[in-house]
Amino acid sequence: MDQFQFGEIKTGKMLRILGLFVVICAMCGADIPVAPPAPPRVYCGDMPANIITCGSIPQIIPHGIQSRCPGSNKCDVMKCVVKEMGWLDGSSIKTAKLGKYLDDFAKEHPDWAAAIAQAKATCLVQNLPAQGYYVDCPAYDVTFCMLATFIRNVPPSQWSSSSDCAYARQYAGACAVCPDDCFAPAIPTGSCNSCRVLPRSP
Repeated sequence: MDQFQFGEIKTGKMLRILGLFVVICAMCGADIPVAPPAPPRVYCGDMPANIITCGSIPQIIPHGIQSRCPGSNKCDVMKCVVKEMGWLDGSSIKTAKLGKYLDDFAKEHPDWAAAIAQAKATCLVQNLPAQGYYVDCPAYDVTFCMLATFIRNVPPSQWSSSSDCAYARQYAGACAVCPDDCFAPAIPTGSCNSCRVLPRSP
């Protein structure tokens, strides 16, 4: 191999290296998309106390009705509330009347129309599964079901941007909404919609 050919090979190799260097430099200056970090794991347990205010969830049942219904347990309280609202026929829920109430409620709260429609589809059904550990308490089941459906379907525009509400929003998106009673030590693991088998903080 003569000196001229060797010089051509050497020059060609250097040009390729220089070209690669230019490409790398260009890539360094470009805005290369970087994958966002994985969100922190959400541990599920008792519902965050501020979830109602953080999600600006409207009150379905007027406060005055609830104040007239003291009781020894939540089942008795909700039986009283549902009876006061005119939604109870013996021990059965008047689903048509409750559905009409929710339709009117949606007109007053148009931002919540989709969540209300979901609550009607999920909760105003025959043989609604028990929502807590109470046996045969349709009043409790339907009211808690509506609350849980609202929490799972908060419109994005309704969430508070406060840092204090970050966990409540994560909880609503990642966790089954369960009554606090389901986490009481006396309640067997696996009952209450299996709430106690969800991942929880140590």
